[in-house]
Amino acid sequence: MTHNEAMLSDHLDEEIIKRGLSTSLLGRRVDYFRTTESTMDEARKMTLDNAPEGTLVVAEEQTSGRGRFQRTWVSPPDVNLYFSLLLRPGPDYASQLTMMASLALARVLRRLAQESSEVTIKWPNDVRMGGKKIGGILIESSLAEGGADSFSIVGMGVNVNFDPGEYSDIKDIATSLQRELGHPIHRLHLLRAIMDEMEELYLAIRQGSSVQKEWASLLDTLGHQVRVAWGEQVYEGYAQGVDEDGSLVLRLSDGSLQTLAAER
Repeated sequence: MTHNEAMLSDHLDEEIIKRGLSTSLLGRRVDYFRTTESTMDEARKMTLDNAPEGTLVVAEEQTSGRGRFQRTWVSPPDVNLYFSLLLRPGPDYASQLTMMASLALARVLRRLAQESSEVTIKWPNDVRMGGKKIGGILIESSLAEGGADSFSIVGMGVNVNFDPGEYSDIKDIATSLQRELGHPIHRLHLLRAIMDEMEELYLAIRQGSSVQKEWASLLDTLGHQVRVAWGEQVYEGYAQGVDEDGSLVLRLSDGSLQTLAAER
């Protein structure tokens, strides 16, 4: 298939997505929206209807897409991937979900880049190519006492075939796969690859494995003086390391250590 043919067939709907997935857990149920405010909000509504674990919510366009701390995520139609997954990991594993999701995306992008562009993770949830943001992860959890009603929603946005240069507020800090690789990418194939990696890592986590070591090896934050906006606070210091849960350990100017949780 040529790149032009790939673009012509790059259409998403529930049936196409279901047929395109080879996973056993993730994507057992697929809900597709042409336009929605946020796939995170749609997935949260589905928890009230006892949607099964692995429910996948995909949208062509988000009118109120968001990242951590309610930051806006630019979500134009028909060119990128915006999706959320409903998981029920329980409190023992929820802390690893940011690491799991960002590592899964980084693995896929590294295969696509084949050394043509460096893929790294900016703590805690941004994936970068060539030093610019190409994807972001958002985790929202409700971890009920006892775990019976616990759930986590893993949201992901990936810049695939759009031009960040058209958006003045992100043109200097964001990139896309098409920009980095020089040709369009078939979004269904990309979604399938991400789901495969996420399922492998998620099932490993549920069996007691940790993804922290591989995830930490891709962090471009460590070993540098950094400025971290964390909610209402801003911290500056030397990024000394990350702990088993993915929390960042900063050494501040007075020599003290400050640990910032990946999720709040």
